[in-house]
Amino acid sequence: MMFRITYNLFLYLCYPIIKFLGFFSFKLRLFTDGRKMVFNQLKSKGVDRGKWVWFHVASLGEFEQARPLILDYKKAFPDEKILLTFFSPSGYEVQKKFSAADCICYLPWDTLNNVNRFLDFCNLKLAIFVKYEFWLNYFNGLYKRKIPVYSVSTIFRPHQLFFKSYGKAYRKILYGVRHFFVQNDESKKLLNSIGIDQVSVSGDTRLDRVYDLTQNHKRDEIIEKFLKNQECFVAGSTWPEDYELMDRFLKKPANLKIIVAPHEISKSSIENLEKKISFPCAKWSDFDDKSDADKKVIIIDTIGQLAMIYHYAKFAYVGGGMKKGGLHNTLEPAAYGIPVIIGKYFNRFQEAVILEKKGGISTVKSSYEFEKISNALLKDQKLVEKMGEINQNYVASGRGASHHITETIRKHITK
Repeated sequence: MMFRITYNLFLYLCYPIIKFLGFFSFKLRLFTDGRKMVFNQLKSKGVDRGKWVWFHVASLGEFEQARPLILDYKKAFPDEKILLTFFSPSGYEVQKKFSAADCICYLPWDTLNNVNRFLDFCNLKLAIFVKYEFWLNYFNGLYKRKIPVYSVSTIFRPHQLFFKSYGKAYRKILYGVRHFFVQNDESKKLLNSIGIDQVSVSGDTRLDRVYDLTQNHKRDEIIEKFLKNQECFVAGSTWPEDYELMDRFLKKPANLKIIVAPHEISKSSIENLEKKISFPCAKWSDFDDKSDADKKVIIIDTIGQLAMIYHYAKFAYVGGGMKKGGLHNTLEPAAYGIPVIIGKYFNRFQEAVILEKKGGISTVKSSYEFEKISNALLKDQKLVEKMGEINQNYVASGRGASHHITETIRKHITK
């Protein structure tokens, strides 16, 4: 009881602070302003009528895990409608027009009033939460209303509050979940250790998504005009810390083209990146055939192209790994069968740990190490092929999680 009171008090005190900080942060302003429209969106889409299945994701990365499952579920249950909610603007603003969902909106803040209003209005058949999303009031509200809850592509670790002696109050929400579809055996064992047996090790649904990307690859005329059939290196989802690693590589001419897709695409971020590069750069948004085709570097200054662009790479660097917990999606380039380089912080990312052990991913801690592995990949085609094959085989062999989840839910529904 005390935990629940503290949790709700924190939520009530926290939100006004977020609204105030929104005056100084565009993202936080989107976070609060977007939530003002939620109940109008739900009403306009008729979420109170018909059969609705609710998918909730935190942000863009978790959406990539939900996407293949949503598509598979729609095939299995074409008469049911999909409600998709996001916690973060970085997910909602990019995917708010995702065609497979019938209603897309922000998740209302997890206060008792919001939760009751949301759940009382929406005609939900079941709810599917992706990876780390566990909201106390929503889970309690769904349980009270006897709406089945599924947790998919989930990863549990011993340090999480659920598995601490002082986390028993928060742990209770796990017992109301109908089934957990976890990514690995460790997660299953942790749940089993606290008396939860409704668990399947189904893997990561993102493997279905990235594999599909390779099978339905779309050409990009701008990139092809820039490359002119030359080999290229792609640096994706990069941050300033990553440019420190690539400093020599970006300033020292090599016999290949370079594509950089920064995680932040604000004007100041792009300008700072251009200062890091010692020669003229092209930009994707205003690429000109005549003036830009012979340039060495192109900056992807829009969102949505990166997953497709990895197709053109001889090898790739995935950013975020020079900050703890910040590594971005390594599966996208791995799916295309190319070597992948990442920074030193990757232990929280199961696929990166596995592929680093297998030899498909190379980790670096310094600009010297980055230059060493990049030079090796430039000179040794057998190394390129070996690392690429490891990555491609990992993705291909791990497919099927989405269909497994859908079929398990089907069995539950028809019981």
